[in-house]
Amino acid sequence: RPGIGYALNECATVWGGYGWIRSSPGSTADFDEHRVWQQLTWSKRIDPTTLGFRSRLEQRFLETGSDTGWRFRQLVSARRPIECAPRFSLVAWDEVFIHLNDTNWGADGGFDQNRLFLGFGWKRELSSRCRVEAGYLNQHVDRSGGTDVTTHLLAINLYLIP
Repeated sequence: RPGIGYALNECATVWGGYGWIRSSPGSTADFDEHRVWQQLTWSKRIDPTTLGFRSRLEQRFLETGSDTGWRFRQLVSARRPIECAPRFSLVAWDEVFIHLNDTNWGADGGFDQNRLFLGFGWKRELSSRCRVEAGYLNQHVDRSGGTDVTTHLLAINLYLIP
């Protein structure tokens, strides 16, 4: 999911990008989704914790329908270094997904899903541009007209910052 960003100041960056997602639901044929997205990120260190916010707007195109789905995502995060091992940190974030419209491929306006992550972060060096986070991810997906799905996952995320 490549993107390009422009730093507005030391705390805020605007981004734009594209995503291609292949889905294999199992009960139906595989299908492709294309996303165009725009976002604003904000991050501020309030010693010793770093707080972050990401607001993302997506335009989603699925080959199973002709409508454009609009979705808003809001992420709030906190990272706090572990005092006795400063290259390690405690990490928590929560992201809410909201469909902004109904589509002919199945999106219904309103709450879509929530992702909650609790784990640990590691940086090779304190000024490193590479960070790894590993921990528990709880994903709750609203299935309008069906049974909601909650999954419990081990998540490992790699962040490369140019």
